[in-house]
Amino acid sequence: MFVRLFRARVRRRMEGVELPAELVTAQRAAGAAPPSRVAAAPVPVAAPKVQGAPHFLLIYDLAPDYLQRRAQFRDEHLALAWKSADAGELVLGGALEEPVEQAFLLFRGAREAALRFAAADPYVKHGLVRAFRVKQWHTVAGAQAHAPLRPKA
Repeated sequence: MFVRLFRARVRRRMEGVELPAELVTAQRAAGAAPPSRVAAAPVPVAAPKVQGAPHFLLIYDLAPDYLQRRAQFRDEHLALAWKSADAGELVLGGALEEPVEQAFLLFRGAREAALRFAAADPYVKHGLVRAFRVKQWHTVAGAQAHAPLRPKA
């Protein structure tokens, strides 16, 4: 009985999460399940090239009760994050200072890596994330910049 109630509650919360159209399209193209029934593990991919790879920010808008609820999902979330980092996709991630309203995760390589991460993230699945979006970050300075630009003479 409890399991049915829990599943129904999760489904209702997932219906309230705004999934980017590009995620839905990517999942359909990959033959994945609908967003409300996405598998827990991301699809394994080869690590992208480090130098000159484009960067993408996964931006989470967090639920007001994020801090109170994250403990029960944190280990699973961190395991997913470190797996993505070890694969060479996730560069950095974390929430902003108080008040905790947003979190940012920086990915290198492909937009799909960020979308796969969000689809598998327990914070998204369990409603700790109200909405998310992926934005390409046009990096121009630093050792890992996608398109390094130096000042003219």
